[in-house]
Amino acid sequence: MTAELFDTHAHLTDPKIAADLEAVLERAWSAGVRSMVVVGYDLPSSEETVRLAARYPGQLYPAVGLHPHEADTAWADVLPRLRELAAAPEVVAIGELGLDAYRGWSSEANQRRLLEAQLQLALDVRKPVCVHSRAAETAILPQLEAFAKAAAAAGLPLPGVMHCFGGTLSEARPFVELGYLISIAGPVTYPRNDRTRELAAGLPARSLVIETDTPYLPPQGMRGQRNEPAYIVETARAVAAARGELLSEVARVTTENARRLVAASLAGAAAR
Repeated sequence: MTAELFDTHAHLTDPKIAADLEAVLERAWSAGVRSMVVVGYDLPSSEETVRLAARYPGQLYPAVGLHPHEADTAWADVLPRLRELAAAPEVVAIGELGLDAYRGWSSEANQRRLLEAQLQLALDVRKPVCVHSRAAETAILPQLEAFAKAAAAAGLPLPGVMHCFGGTLSEARPFVELGYLISIAGPVTYPRNDRTRELAAGLPARSLVIETDTPYLPPQGMRGQRNEPAYIVETARAVAAARGELLSEVARVTTENARRLVAASLAGAAAR
């Protein structure tokens, strides 16, 4: 594999990865992965993503935020520190933030309050968002629509990315129209997951990115194992097959789109 690949969502600070991080990264580089967004989900992981990315400038880009599963905790207490992290120029996105109606590990009301607080933070620092919307694609749309419009008015050229989008193509279209990138992950390789292959096939090229969600959601041939960024090649192949395109073309387009996400963060910071 010689094409350049960009993994837009990896939890490299997860204990399942941290124990042999250097080997994981070497396998990723060998597979053609040139850049990754390293994503936080609580305050400790967000702090660690910033420290980790500083060791690999231009290769690892940090995103900081609080996952919706954190919504029933005393999250307001950590917002000042999260704001400090978010304002750092090397941080490219706020998240993983959003709504999760699948697990039900925190109340919807608290999830919405946490989401709104982080969307406001993203506006304040003029950075795109990394959105978790599991079984909540319709429910989250009004808040993300309001954010996208406010972000555009503030000079942010791209509102964010819908991480590991699990909805249908019709559910994705409103987000595409608002300017969000739609990220496809390992489940596109699962034999019964025609819905995600239809999504991958139908998205406009400009809206498409790929991810691993390391260490979760490994592709079909690695199910039952820990996922890692090197396996994004399998996701790219499945997306290429669904779209009837060459792997090299999918790699090129998704990498260009991911780099637009990074550029949006830099443009937003310059506008502050």
